[in-house]
Amino acid sequence: VRVVDLTTVISGPVSTMLLADQGADVSKFEPPGGDIARRTAGNGEFTAMFVSSNRGKRSIALDLKKSEAVAAVKRLIASADVLVQNFRPGTLDRLGLGEPAMRQLNPRLIYVSISGVGESGPYSAKRVYDPIVQSLSGIADVQADRMTGRPQMVRFIVADKTTAVHAAQAVCAALFARERTGKGQHIRLSMLDTMVAFIWPE
Repeated sequence: VRVVDLTTVISGPVSTMLLADQGADVSKFEPPGGDIARRTAGNGEFTAMFVSSNRGKRSIALDLKKSEAVAAVKRLIASADVLVQNFRPGTLDRLGLGEPAMRQLNPRLIYVSISGVGESGPYSAKRVYDPIVQSLSGIADVQADRMTGRPQMVRFIVADKTTAVHAAQAVCAALFARERTGKGQHIRLSMLDTMVAFIWPE
């Protein structure tokens, strides 16, 4: 299985890392300055965060603001099985890499769009990070201090990691469905939806 990884930070990279752990051939695209996770600590090469989210992948540095870089990505997508992206909604459409265009290029493609809060609504165009999703989803309230009632965060990036596991599982299901039908799918997954579903019993 060939995977094109157009993701940054945690939810996207961990999902494609899980696929790499299961044997997928993952090509990760980074901007010329490197994925932001490379710059969170250390010398900008292999920080703990980067390695723990990107092992088993090959990285390619491209500036997607240049037409030649977009053309190179399209060539890889044309023969890929899976594309995973977590840009803000609409960003890849403006670059000519949105799902409808890539579906025409590769009808069997599994196209995965991971977002913070979904593709529409008042927060959809904003940057969304794990603590925000913990607050919006109710996790901080579930974790509230029993004495004061004050909401508290889970002290690790639970929303990002849980979304990554759900994304990888959805890709596997879509690949199985493709074997039956011959058709690709567009998987839309938001961190907020994932965490609301995750804590629903509570």
